[in-house]
Amino acid sequence: MQYQPIYFVAEAFEQPLYNAGIVRMHQEKILRAEGCTPLVFRYSDKQAVWYKMLRVIQCCRIAFSLPKHSKLLFHFPLQASIYSWLLTILQLRGISTVALIIDIDGLRNNDNILLEQEMKQLKKISLLVAHNRAMKEKLLQQLPSSKISCIELFDYPVKISSPVVQKSGTVCFAGNLTKAMFVYNLNQVPATTFFIYGPYPDISFTQSDHVIFKGVISPDELPAKLEGSFGLVWDGNSLEEADKYLHYNNPHKLSLYLTAGLPVIVWDQSASAAFVKLHDIGFTVKSIGEIPGKIQQISDERYNTMHKNALAIGVKTTGGYFLKSVLVVLKTV
Repeated sequence: MQYQPIYFVAEAFEQPLYNAGIVRMHQEKILRAEGCTPLVFRYSDKQAVWYKMLRVIQCCRIAFSLPKHSKLLFHFPLQASIYSWLLTILQLRGISTVALIIDIDGLRNNDNILLEQEMKQLKKISLLVAHNRAMKEKLLQQLPSSKISCIELFDYPVKISSPVVQKSGTVCFAGNLTKAMFVYNLNQVPATTFFIYGPYPDISFTQSDHVIFKGVISPDELPAKLEGSFGLVWDGNSLEEADKYLHYNNPHKLSLYLTAGLPVIVWDQSASAAFVKLHDIGFTVKSIGEIPGKIQQISDERYNTMHKNALAIGVKTTGGYFLKSVLVVLKTV
């Protein structure tokens, strides 16, 4: 089989890093370690006409210098308009392209116009890497002829000595708190202590004896510092129903918790629910109000089994197992 070099569009990141930025950073770390070649667009943060012209020149150089049988990976959504033009040129040259999907903003924001624009971009790409089967099926409704693989879980390549945890009525939640306004109502949930991590959303954030704000901790340090027996995967405004984007999305916080060896709590209608049940790494709930009762029903022995299983998945996320599996597929197509 002819060797097919793999390149990826590398992107500059500014601290602090949250959410999608962390995913891109982690994936680039793994891609570099696996011998993939980064392509960096210079002056990507400059808006003057002269710099835009330089980016166009650089785009042409990249497009026509890549070997015929190479593959070029993009993170999606595309972060610069020049990438879309590069995709068009590569498509005309017959060079394989891959979209590592981080988010589909049209789905996340319930914006059909944006979703249509994103589908036009994804249609140009040779292989799409979706989060899970639910996202794959949703994409196939829009792009029935596309080749789509699934990553199943985002990796979290950090060195960590996972803390020893025991079952208790304590739950942690980490993420962008501006998208998780339900945290303001967690004091309504009895018999459970919640530890909240993330950018401070509002000075009116109400703490209580069982809702404790822990602040912002760097992504590399966070897995080792999480407090709680379970990690909560939830987004939106309501305690009764999570944001519908979870029907398709694999949140990065799921990888964070498993990297820390924490069993997880997920919405029973989320795409992550199937993964959690398959690997026996936690439990599902219809609403956050169910959490105290479900924790109470779990025996110490049962919890230890879930913790052991979570640790096993965490070994994979820290080693880049899931993205490496995608790269194995790429080398055969």
